[in-house]
Amino acid sequence: MDVDKQIREAVQSASEESVEEVRFTKEMELRIRDAIAQNKHKNRNRIFMAGSLAACLAVTAVGIHQQGWFPQMPSGKNLANAVATIATDKKNTEAKQNSVKVSPEEAILPLKKAISAISKTTIRVDSTSHGISDITLMEGNNVRASVAYDIQTGKIESFMINGERPDPYPENWDETSVKMPSAKTAESVANAFLQSFLGEESKSYQHLGTETYVNEFWEESIWLSVSYQRMENGKPVPYDILSVRINSKEQVSFFGRLNKSEQAFFTKLTDAMPDLNPSLLLFDKEKSRDGMSIAVGNVNKEGHQASLQIVGNGQALESYSIEEKDEKEEPSWKQAKGAKAVEQERQFLNKLLGADSENYRLEDESKPGVYQRYHNGLPVLSDEIRMTTDESDLLRFFRKEPDTFDPSQYPDVSTAVSEEVAIQELSEHMKLRYVQNPRIRPESKQGEKWQPILEYTPAVSFMQRGREDGTEWHIDATSGKIVYGTGDNGLAYDQLNTKKAHPIESPKEYVKVRSKDEAKALLQAEFGVQVEGLTYRESVRERDGRKEYVWYDKNDKYIGVEVIAETGSVVGLGTPRSDTAVTVKRQQAEEAAFAFLHKYVDPGVKEVQLAQVIQPGEANPVSTGEWEFRFFMSKDGIPVQDREQKAAYSVTVDPSTGKVTKFDNYRETHELVELPASDKIISKDKAVEEYLRVMPLKLVYLMKDVDGQKLPQPKLAYVPWSEEKLANKFMALDAVTGKIIVD
Repeated sequence: MDVDKQIREAVQSASEESVEEVRFTKEMELRIRDAIAQNKHKNRNRIFMAGSLAACLAVTAVGIHQQGWFPQMPSGKNLANAVATIATDKKNTEAKQNSVKVSPEEAILPLKKAISAISKTTIRVDSTSHGISDITLMEGNNVRASVAYDIQTGKIESFMINGERPDPYPENWDETSVKMPSAKTAESVANAFLQSFLGEESKSYQHLGTETYVNEFWEESIWLSVSYQRMENGKPVPYDILSVRINSKEQVSFFGRLNKSEQAFFTKLTDAMPDLNPSLLLFDKEKSRDGMSIAVGNVNKEGHQASLQIVGNGQALESYSIEEKDEKEEPSWKQAKGAKAVEQERQFLNKLLGADSENYRLEDESKPGVYQRYHNGLPVLSDEIRMTTDESDLLRFFRKEPDTFDPSQYPDVSTAVSEEVAIQELSEHMKLRYVQNPRIRPESKQGEKWQPILEYTPAVSFMQRGREDGTEWHIDATSGKIVYGTGDNGLAYDQLNTKKAHPIESPKEYVKVRSKDEAKALLQAEFGVQVEGLTYRESVRERDGRKEYVWYDKNDKYIGVEVIAETGSVVGLGTPRSDTAVTVKRQQAEEAAFAFLHKYVDPGVKEVQLAQVIQPGEANPVSTGEWEFRFFMSKDGIPVQDREQKAAYSVTVDPSTGKVTKFDNYRETHELVELPASDKIISKDKAVEEYLRVMPLKLVYLMKDVDGQKLPQPKLAYVPWSEEKLANKFMALDAVTGKIIVD
C-alpha cells in the first residue's frame, strides 16, 4: 500500500487537516514505517491500523501535549515555527539537565545478556528529558524494542519488546482467543529473567501477584503481568515495585519499575489519597513527553486498576483515572454531587497542591468538578483542573494542566488596552458567512431538517462557541489587534483576509467513472499517466460510500480515482509529483489550480474563495510537499460552509512542473442548498450589540497561543465570555433575524 498516502490521510482525518505541513525527521519516518510494519496482520483492515497508528505517532512527533485522543494542533508555517521553537528551547534546556554519565550501550548490556532476542540490536537515541533517555533497539530498519533508562544511574526504567500480538490476527480478537501460559509458568519465566537481569538485587524482591493485563488501544495484546515488591528487614518497602510481562509464547516482553523519585511521589500522594495501596501492582510504564505514563493494579481496597500520567521524574500528578474492569453502559458507582462533592474535591486539592490550591476557583458554583486558575482576579485559560469523586469519597478521575507559570511572569493588568478598544477591533472584523448545515435552530422538532443560515461571525474558520478559550481567536490586549488561528481545521481564511470571490463555471453534470477501464482513461486524459502493469486495488468505503480505483507505481505511490460508489461521480483523482524540485511560484500554481477546479466542482457552484494556501517543500509521510489550494464555496461574495468547517475542495499543484496532480472534493453531501438572501439583514452595529449581549468580551490571561503552543509567558487577551450555561455550546448570530441561536 502507499504508506505515505495512508499516513497523510489518517493524520488529516484525525486532526481535521491540521498537520499538512509537518516535517518529519528521517528517524521519525523510520519509526512510523516500522510501527506500521509491526501492525500488518492477516484478516485486519490494514489502512485503518496503519492510519490510526500513524496519526498517533504524528501527534507524538511534533511533541504536542495530548488532550483526549487527538489534540488541537497548529498548521502550516505556524506549526513549522512552533516545532522549531520547541526543539530549540528543549535542546538548550535539556543540554543543561541531561549530562549523560552512563551511556546507552552500558545501560542495556545487562538487558541484552538476559534476552537473547535483542542481543544483536543497535541503539538509536530518540530523546532525553528529566534525566531519562528514551532509546530504540534496531535490527536494520526494524524496531525490536523500546527502552527508557536513567542516564545518571544506568538503571532501566522500562522496556517493551515490539510485535507481541497474536499472528494471524483474528477479526474479532479478544483475550479469550489467545492461549496463555499458566500463572506458575509465567512466574517461573519472570523469576529466571530477573535473576539474569538484576543478579543479586533480584533476591530482595518478593512476588506480589500475577494478573492478566490487556492493552486494547496500542498493542491490543494480552499478557500475564508478574509483579514484585522489594523487602527490607522482612517488611515491604512502600511502592518499590517492579513487574515482568510474559506473552503467549512464554517469553519476556516487558519490564518496568518505579524508581526512587516515583516511589517518593506515590508516598506523597497517599496524603491526598489515604487508601492508596503501598503494594500496588505495576502493569505498564512508558516514557512520555512530559514524564511517565503508568498503569497500576490493586490501587485500593476495592482492587481497582488505574492509569496515571506523572510529570517529569515524579515531580507532579498530571492525570489519574480508575479503569472499570467491565465495560457497562452504566457505571457501578455513583458520582458525588453538590456540596459534598465540592468538599471532597477541595480536601484533595489542598493536600495535593498545598497553598497553590487557593488559586483555583470552582468554575460553576452549582457544578463540582472543574476548577479554573485565577491570577490578579483574571482567569488563566488552559490552566484548569477537572476531577470526579464518587459517593464513597473515592477519586475516580483527575486531570491538571502540567505547564504553569511563576507569578512574576504574569504581565500587569494595567498594560491592557481598554474594553472599548477591544470592542472596536471586534466590530471591524465582524463578517458574514453562510452555514449550510449548522445543526443550530430554535425549538427544533424531531425529524426537522437543518435550516441553512446567514450569520455574522468574528471568525469564519470556526463555529462560535460560548466561553471561547482564546486558541481559535482572541484580541491581543497589549496591541489591541485580533489574532486568528487555524485550529483543528487547518483553515487560514481569517488570516488570509482576502475576502475575494472567484467566479467558477461549473460543469452541468459530474464527470462519471463506473469501471476500472474508465478510471484508467481519465487518469490518462488528465495526467498523461499509463497504469498498465502497475499494482491495482479497488475498494469501497462503507463510512462515506466512496469507491477507489487505485494503482501503485514502482515507488508504491498512489495513482487513482475516487467516486461516489452509487453514482460514479468523480470526487477525487491524483498522481505523484514528478520530482523534488521547487521552482513554480504561487501565481502560476494558483492559476493552474483555478483552471483545473471548474471541471470537478459540484454542478451549480458559481463561485469559490480561498480558505488555505499551503506552501511547497520537501515531501514527507504527512505532506506531499506540493502547492495546495483549498477552497470554500461562495455566494454573493460570502463564504459557504458546513458546521464541520472543512474546505469544500482542494487542488494540488506540482511545484516543479506547475501541473495539477490532485483534486479532492471534501463535501459530505453534494446537494446545493437554497441559502437565505443577503439583501435584508441587520446592520453590523446591531450584530455586534447582540453578540456582546450574549458573549461580552472578558480580559483573561492566556497560557497558549492560537496554535495551542505554550507561550514564553502569560499573555493578556480579550475573549468572548458567555455565561456558564452556554459554555462550549455552539452558537450562531442569525444575520436575518438578529437573534443568537444556540445548539
